[in-house]
Amino acid sequence: MLLPAVQYGDWKTVRARTRKIIAQLKRGASFVEAMTRDGMLETADTDGFLVVMGIQGGSAANFHCFMPWKDLWDVVFDMRTTPTSPSALEDAIFDASLQTAWGILGLLSHESQSWVFPPKRHEPLLHAAIAAWKELDSVGPRYYAAVQGERLWSVPNNLHYVLANMGVPNDVLRAPLPPDGPAGLLRYVRQGN
Repeated sequence: MLLPAVQYGDWKTVRARTRKIIAQLKRGASFVEAMTRDGMLETADTDGFLVVMGIQGGSAANFHCFMPWKDLWDVVFDMRTTPTSPSALEDAIFDASLQTAWGILGLLSHESQSWVFPPKRHEPLLHAAIAAWKELDSVGPRYYAAVQGERLWSVPNNLHYVLANMGVPNDVLRAPLPPDGPAGLLRYVRQGN
């Protein structure tokens, strides 16, 4: 799986890079262009965890998959004219994120949960995650939330949040995924979501 090079490194380095991206986005830069300008890295050829929850400090190089969404949230929220209505920039970044596997992963990261609170975003994220699931799951047990790497379904992530809010029972969410991945859970989704 390819991830933006800007997300790879120690925490301080990645955070500094993403601050520059946030400044570019505020000036109107394209989200995908800003994120990919420094190139992409193949996870199969690059060591480290894919961090989806918590700050992985120290000097170890990892992919901080929730960046820049984590730091960008305060910026886009402050741009709202009404607290309950997303700004145009927020909607544009959310929509652009759904177009790539790395963007979907960024939104699925637990640290990006604020981005998926509006119920109108649940169905688009669910369908994007289902479409990208094979690629997201292909990295195996490298997703990091605490202690060791695990498969994406096994770590806290926003797909669990979205599915729970769409009616999937908690015991189903805690169980192993069916062979067809998250698509196998659609039968539990309440109609009208």
